[in-house]
Amino acid sequence: MTDDKGKICPAGDLDWTTGCCSAGEQHSCSKCNELDSCCDSFEHCVSCCMNPKNKPEERRKETFKAPNNKESGFWADNFEYCLAACRTHGRSTSHENAYIGARHHCFSKLGKPMLSPPLPPGSLDGVTVVLSASGASCSTMCQQQGLTCSQKHLHFLNSCDRLREVINCEAGCEVETFTSSMPAAVDPEAPKASRPALCLVGKNPPEAQFSCEATANYMRRLCSCVQGGTPGAEGSTQVTSRAIPVGDAATNAGAFEETAAKVEQEDEQTAADAADTADGDGSSAQPQLANAGRHLLS
Repeated sequence: MTDDKGKICPAGDLDWTTGCCSAGEQHSCSKCNELDSCCDSFEHCVSCCMNPKNKPEERRKETFKAPNNKESGFWADNFEYCLAACRTHGRSTSHENAYIGARHHCFSKLGKPMLSPPLPPGSLDGVTVVLSASGASCSTMCQQQGLTCSQKHLHFLNSCDRLREVINCEAGCEVETFTSSMPAAVDPEAPKASRPALCLVGKNPPEAQFSCEATANYMRRLCSCVQGGTPGAEGSTQVTSRAIPVGDAATNAGAFEETAAKVEQEDEQTAADAADTADGDGSSAQPQLANAGRHLLS
């Protein structure tokens, strides 16, 4: 359990007269990945979220309780903010009833765990990532953006993390035998046999096998585009890619959130979303007597 000072402890170390931990580690991130700010337990998420290096005070003051609703006001304190931010929600799930990964309590703006290591620095510098229309090639979609498909950058996009930065992958994301149309997302309107809304990445494909020209029915390809080509029609989902630098955890966490803020088209206020969503693990805050501390029951 975690108290309102961010200290985490077993039930035996809880002072029931104050509702606070009498011993334990404060602001523990031992069960969290500090790159994506996701943890494998609700209590550790709250404790880590309250760590001053994660700037809970700044986040609290810029996050409304209800999305885009100033009248809902802000969270009363860092503890209340982190309680809301760490609750599970739709962004950390697939199939609507399964978690993307074990670390499904997240206090990042993106609100979902990363399943692969960050890309090397500079991997996608100057590259615009485009999610194609159904059945279109990367060459076609890049041309429609006034750009040119870069075959040498396609292998950097071959991960579920890169796909989830631009599309929700509601049916999950699977690693399968590579085909030249991967990485891609199956059109949600595809026939059931085509596995609609499923994201697909290839298993250990050689870089040379990625193709700008490949197409497949109902497949929306994730494409790497660079300057060049002829401006054309609209019709794709587009974000400017940024590589997450490799460095200390705090720097990486900041870069991850900056990337998340650019690619997330839906409401990025995870804490506000969580205000209307019950915690997936049933964790809750227990109010104590006046002037007493607060704690979380595991």
